[in-house]
Amino acid sequence: MSGTGGYSLLVPGVEWLPMAASTQTAVRRSNAERPDSEYAFVAGLYVAALVAPAVVLALSRVVADAAVLYVGLLVAVTGVTAAAGWAVSRTPGLAVSLGRRDAVWVLVVLPFSWLGGAFGAAALGVGPPDIAAPLAVLGTAGGMLLGIALVAMSRTRHASAALEDAVELAEWEARWPRRWRVVAGGVAVVSFAASIIGLLAALVADFEWGWRLYYLLFVGVVLANVLNPRTFRVTDAGLVVEQPLQRQFRPWAAYTSYELTDEALVLRPAAWWRPAHRCDRADIADVDAVRSALNETVPAERERV
Repeated sequence: MSGTGGYSLLVPGVEWLPMAASTQTAVRRSNAERPDSEYAFVAGLYVAALVAPAVVLALSRVVADAAVLYVGLLVAVTGVTAAAGWAVSRTPGLAVSLGRRDAVWVLVVLPFSWLGGAFGAAALGVGPPDIAAPLAVLGTAGGMLLGIALVAMSRTRHASAALEDAVELAEWEARWPRRWRVVAGGVAVVSFAASIIGLLAALVADFEWGWRLYYLLFVGVVLANVLNPRTFRVTDAGLVVEQPLQRQFRPWAAYTSYELTDEALVLRPAAWWRPAHRCDRADIADVDAVRSALNETVPAERERV
């Protein structure tokens, strides 16, 4: 029985194993469904961000006219988006399958191959055409942003499938602890400022090093995310972490313990490479309700009040 308007009551006698079986059934059911049109469209745009710049770069070897190259870019983006989107829409369970894997972050990293190619060509003394630099920026920036969107959409669809029959035990909204926010915010501001300076230096003064500073924009985007509050939901099936554009679900087997101090609530993952969830304790309205729910789901507790 879920509560309304914040916290839910603990449910006595919850059957954990049947719930896990029910969650697996819901995920399997979603695996048989094809991705929706919105997901297919974003996936198609993502593929286009990776492929279209290469098509235009090849075209620039035989055509120098900027207008022709611009039209070629539009045609390439449209064609690749349509073809890739159609292929994704015909692949059952793709979104749910990607959303439950940590390797889905490869979608965000892959566009940086454009950045690596640009730097590699410069290091080898290869003189690419002038259009190569803006195409590399387009492929990296566009691909990274669309990759982030695709990861968020995949995780949200996986969470929706896994939580189809789940029972909510508690809910709270919290930011990262204050000291983390101060450090992340400071570095993000410096990264954004440096990227703008670099972009202006490259476009206005034609300084090649400006493009290198521009890529600090990606560091700022990631760190700025730390400043946003997240919504946490404790369910009998696992933990849900919601942000404005995504919902992420992990079963309780993915966590080992939680720690409650005067400053923060920390949920520790079982895998060493996953970062812990850290919440500012001051943001949690009902600490006792959260503690009770976690005691029902996370076997090990470390608490310092």
